Amino acid sequence: MTITVNIGDADLNELLAKLEAGEDVVLTRDGVPMARLTSLAEETFDREARMKVLEEVKAFRDTMPRVTQEEIAEWKAIGRR
Repeated sequence: MTITVNIGDADLNELLAKLEAGEDVVLTRDGVPMARLTSLAEETFDREARMKVLEEVKAFRDTMPRVTQEEIAEWKAIGRR
């Protein structure tokens, strides 16, 4: 559940209580969303899961063709046109 709070009306203790309860908080100024506060659940810091994802990314990168310095220079030149 997401709760919207006007920045001027925000009470830090109340916001922290809502975050501890697992709710997201959107801070607004004059009705315009300015920031989203999200609880840092313990699973966010699961080292084994992060390491697994990193290994998967590295394995994927190994399957991709290597890019040369010349190719990068050519892409930069094309982007400047």
